[in-house]
Amino acid sequence: MVKYLVFCVFVAASYIVYSTFPVDRGPGVMVKNAPEIEGLTWQEPFTFKGATVSPKKVIEGEVLVIKRKRYFFDNLTKYAPTDAMVGWNQLSDERNLDYVFYSLKGRSFNLDLTRPPLPLNTIYGESDLWHLIPSTSEISEKVKTLRDGHIIYVKGLLVDLETEDEQLLTTETALTTTRSSEGMAIWIEELRIR
Repeated sequence: MVKYLVFCVFVAASYIVYSTFPVDRGPGVMVKNAPEIEGLTWQEPFTFKGATVSPKKVIEGEVLVIKRKRYFFDNLTKYAPTDAMVGWNQLSDERNLDYVFYSLKGRSFNLDLTRPPLPLNTIYGESDLWHLIPSTSEISEKVKTLRDGHIIYVKGLLVDLETEDEQLLTTETALTTTRSSEGMAIWIEELRIR
């Protein structure tokens, strides 16, 4: 019985360690292009888990997950359980990311730089905070497996999320070269991880 218990603890610990280790991509630009954001012909808001989802624009593209954080106890957990700081072009190169440190907390991010390898507007312009809202249980399971360093292809909608009582998320609708205060709330319709 003790051997079985020790084995179960070992397996659980191994999984936790594996899921927190980043994927090492090595030097070089891994994702060359920024995600594409296009206008959306009017689409009626819809309900998701008791909240109203208002589509704003369509987003599609491939990005590098620089940092991700899974939330368990805040008021957005049932809608968007994971946030990801993503990058492309120069911010998908490990040589640059060695000097750019992101931390995620409270659905926002902090940026710490040691010897910035790039101008600040490039760092902000080639990275963004994404609040990931899975549209299906299958996509939800994929989102839970994300690790720092994964390259993901996402297709979906930029959305605002609100309940009768409060505005939960207001999405940015364009990429900028300044710090994004809100980030992008993305209703994920398609997700591929590599």
